[in-house]
Amino acid sequence: MFLLPLLLSPSASAFCGTFVGDPGATMTNDASQVVIARYDQTTVLTVIMDYEGSATDFGILLPIPEVVTADQVGSIDRALVQWIADFSTPRQIAYTCDDVFARTELAPSGCELGFGCASAGNSLGFDGAADTGLSGVEVEAQFTEYGYDFAVLSATEADGLQAWLDGNGYAIPEGGEDILQSYIDSGVYFLAVKVNLEQVEQVDGWLPPIQLRYSSPSLSLPIRIGTISASGAQEVVVYSLTPVGEGEVSITNYPELPVEQDCMWSGDDFGTFYAEEVQRAHEESGAGWMREYSWDLIPVVGTGYHCDPCTADPVAPTSDGTFGDFGLPSESAHITRLRMRYNAEEATQDLGMAVTGITGINEQIRFINPSEELEGLFPYCESGWAENPGSCPDGAEPPASRSDAGAVLAALGAVALLAARRRSA
Repeated sequence: MFLLPLLLSPSASAFCGTFVGDPGATMTNDASQVVIARYDQTTVLTVIMDYEGSATDFGILLPIPEVVTADQVGSIDRALVQWIADFSTPRQIAYTCDDVFARTELAPSGCELGFGCASAGNSLGFDGAADTGLSGVEVEAQFTEYGYDFAVLSATEADGLQAWLDGNGYAIPEGGEDILQSYIDSGVYFLAVKVNLEQVEQVDGWLPPIQLRYSSPSLSLPIRIGTISASGAQEVVVYSLTPVGEGEVSITNYPELPVEQDCMWSGDDFGTFYAEEVQRAHEESGAGWMREYSWDLIPVVGTGYHCDPCTADPVAPTSDGTFGDFGLPSESAHITRLRMRYNAEEATQDLGMAVTGITGINEQIRFINPSEELEGLFPYCESGWAENPGSCPDGAEPPASRSDAGAVLAALGAVALLAARRRSA
């Protein structure tokens, strides 16, 4: 197999928390990636972000469903999130007939691992004088970890919450009162985070990922609060990790965007082509999401996780080669990569997500280099199916079942079925 590698870097921006800074500071979000490990009723949320501006002006405000303490907060190496991004990225591929009809046997899954928690931190650098009953804000917990000062807040009024933030060196951009009040009315808590300049370690302009573990009967992501500091169209990429037996994750309250895929395309700039496809789908259909990757990652003995083709090292660079660093206590997982695109005015609801129970899915957004012998399997992106399609040589045998992870869709009917599912979901 031959791969034209690309790690997509979308120009749109988003974040599931809102950026807040010193009065007058202009803070915008340059990237948003979120890893969600979900099992039983436990969610482990890992957020990695870049930003524009000085670290002295940086802060986030994130709605959370319960009070978290220091032992529920952690951090991981940014390279781990980069690995998941690389592993699941949309791809341009050159296939041959041998690739199409290749087969791979999978090894069974195995061990159970626990989640590694952070230890209690040092004293917090917030100004306690700003915490008064007059503001209607209560500080439920506070601690310092991984270069961040954390405070968990409850509030009764948006004005009081803004007053507390102002008194502690934050400033919410104007126009966010209604959104903040809607979160307050729903009964959530707020996690206020700012950089501790004496402890933070930045790597290439990136701050350390923040990892939170909490219990919740539902799975969601608060995108509305991020629109307070939004600038233009926004995107958030969610990498969900679930036990293999529980299947892929879907977004339940926004439509799936019809993005062309599984077709043959030729060109020199795949990244631009794909970004334009996503933008076109958003402009035509409004806010929506794409399932860019949905795959059972079950370790193959001696080789790591199977990929078709591999866009990253098949061996996970985690501390023990499992998904424990992300918070999923297993060496195997189903990974679903979801891209959500929206404008501020379109984000009328936070992302509702569900673990579907649909198992045995191995799908990815991919574009195939043109090949005459594959014309019976894949249409051309621009013009559709060839009038007189070529074909693979006689004697090639398709895989025994769709669950063979090494198999490309081996029949025209299967390709058409997948395309129909993408458009109708």
